[in-house]
Amino acid sequence: MSTDRTSGGLSKGWVCVLALAVACGGSSGGGRVDSGTPGADAGGLPADAGQDGDAGTSPDAGPDAGPPADAGVPPDGGTDSDAGTADGTRIQLPPGGRLYHGVFPAGTGRPDADISMQAADAYRDAVGRPLAWIYFSNEWYVTKQFPRVTAEAIRSRGAVPFIRLHMRSQQRQLIPDPRYTLDRIAAGEFDGELRTWADGAKAFGTAVIVQYGTEVNGDWYPWSPPYNGGFEVGPAKFQLAFRRIVEVMRDQGANNITWAFHLNGENWPSDTPLNNAGAYYPGDDVVDWIGFSIYQTQGPDQTKCRDLDALLKAREAELGDVASRKPLFLFEFGTNVVATACKPVEWTRKTLEDLLGGRWPELRGFSWWSETFTDGSSVMSVPDTPELREAFHDVLNGPLGPNLQDRPIVR
Repeated sequence: MSTDRTSGGLSKGWVCVLALAVACGGSSGGGRVDSGTPGADAGGLPADAGQDGDAGTSPDAGPDAGPPADAGVPPDGGTDSDAGTADGTRIQLPPGGRLYHGVFPAGTGRPDADISMQAADAYRDAVGRPLAWIYFSNEWYVTKQFPRVTAEAIRSRGAVPFIRLHMRSQQRQLIPDPRYTLDRIAAGEFDGELRTWADGAKAFGTAVIVQYGTEVNGDWYPWSPPYNGGFEVGPAKFQLAFRRIVEVMRDQGANNITWAFHLNGENWPSDTPLNNAGAYYPGDDVVDWIGFSIYQTQGPDQTKCRDLDALLKAREAELGDVASRKPLFLFEFGTNVVATACKPVEWTRKTLEDLLGGRWPELRGFSWWSETFTDGSSVMSVPDTPELREAFHDVLNGPLGPNLQDRPIVR
């Protein structure tokens, strides 16, 4: 999830205490993320955990632990012409003029990481359309195994697992990672772990989407330049690390992975030539999709109303020709209903209409970050927010609804 640093702290803030098997609660608004385990592989919460029976593998356990996922409730919408299934080898792009639709259905166990399949079902039922993908994080401070149980639960719902590969040894933000530095990844020190992960992905057998380096052009995650030698050398180091990860997994035969390059909508802390979208691009041969995190507003700053169109155009300009060679997506977007100065409900409805109406024909899909912070400072959960639920259901099932590609096309 992208962050809002304008008010002096991360908008996605947590203060959690973990004791044995007791997990911290949901999100909170202010301050830094400063939870998680201090060691590289200290274990802790279940790797794929959500809520209400969405348990997954234990840290570094085998890929098939945990209870089977329930199938969920069939959605009430969709189009008759939606060919596709989650059982193919690789996900394909939707037909021209159509968009994929996914979600991050926040769970309650780990900030910016875990999801709940119950929340995914609730979102799907609220908006009245199936999901092409469900988006979640694989946190290496919890487990380095491929998240098989969560992936199977997603596949059972007809969607493709979209995995944020978070190679980090702890969850604290704004500090270097003591283990998984870009230099060490690029040097091959973790090739063994990557091969094991790739074996799990290959054994899964059907399409998955994977990204490494979430929002690298920000400064909150440990793969960003401030924690890897600075902006003079950090972008090049990121390119090498990204390439290493993809090449190792491809060499291991995990060819069912679609590789995604994920940028923040704003370059932070500044728009310098050394910190722009194009500076991090690792190459056409290792990137299949490019996506952005763009939020109108989030967190404690409820007066900064961002312009999605302006941010999208700025990042596309920095990518140059790449933006026309590769399919583009909104991997994360949303707005905080509490920030009434930004007219968030109207923005949500208009943005959905613009997406499905073809205002940005270069965009091939989108996913909403569906979460409400426990302190109430940010409200983005669609199922729990009547205004958002109504906007989504009206637009996605209205005259523009046929422009959604409900089911992923895989072959």
